[in-house]
Amino acid sequence: MKLSKAMILGLALVTGGCSMLEVQPIAKETLKNSQGHVIGYRERLFVGAVGEELDRVVIFTPRRSERGAVVAYEERIKGGVLLHDLKGKRIGSRYVDLRSRGSNARNGGLTIVFVPREADRLAVAQVTIEEIKQHLNITN
Repeated sequence: MKLSKAMILGLALVTGGCSMLEVQPIAKETLKNSQGHVIGYRERLFVGAVGEELDRVVIFTPRRSERGAVVAYEERIKGGVLLHDLKGKRIGSRYVDLRSRGSNARNGGLTIVFVPREADRLAVAQVTIEEIKQHLNITN
C-alpha cells in the first residue's frame, strides 16, 4: 500500500513538474533606431498560471554588405536565424545544420532569402504579350 502511494505521489510530481506555463501574447511593439530601421521588438506577455505580465525584448543583429552598409537584420531563434529587411518584414531564414560542422567548423548554415518585388522597377518594366506580338510583327 505504501509503495503504491509513493509511486502515485512520484508520478504526480513528475507530471506536474513537466507542465509548461501558459503564456499568451498581449501586444507587440516594434523598436526603431534613429534611421528608421526596425531593430527589434518588445512583446508583452501574460502568464496565465501566475497572473503576471512580462515584457520580452528582442534586439536584431545587423547584416552588412561588402561595403559596410546595413542591408538586413537577423533575429536569433532556436535552430537558426530569421532575416528581416530594414522595415521589419521577414525576408528569409538561415538554418544551422550541425551535420556539416564537422567538416566546416565556420559554416553558418543554409541561408534562404526571399527577395521582395520592387514595385517601382516592375511598373517600368511591365510589358504585355500583345505589345511583344506587335513589336515582333506576329499576327494571331
